[in-house]
Amino acid sequence: MCEDHSRDAGSRIIMELLMKPGFKDDIRDVLKSIDPDAGRALVKAILWQDVEFTLGVLGALPAIANTLIRTLDELLLQVNEKFSLELLQGFLGSMLEDIDKESLRRAILNLRPLIEELAPIFQRVWHEAMQEGDLP
Repeated sequence: MCEDHSRDAGSRIIMELLMKPGFKDDIRDVLKSIDPDAGRALVKAILWQDVEFTLGVLGALPAIANTLIRTLDELLLQVNEKFSLELLQGFLGSMLEDIDKESLRRAILNLRPLIEELAPIFQRVWHEAMQEGDLP
């Protein structure tokens, strides 16, 4: 199956599912029942249960990153075009009240040394990305 056809099929399936109220209700229920405390155990299980599998999945990170980047780009285009600043401020403010600030603080502290070590790589990619096309 060609890549464009499979992508198109994925989009069609998602669109079809989103037209079904039951599917949307199920997704909302699953998302509401996510246990933040289970995240640490999930990471340990994914990383160490089968290292070969984990490394294989990590090899897919560029494709995953590109998908997330393109998704974020389109999301930002749509949000900027369709939602008022007041609506976004109210929604974001309400959402951020539910963030576990202590875990966020620890994650930032744990991320800082990694970012400092990897910063030159990110700066190079950032510079290359900003040189392309009509980006601001």
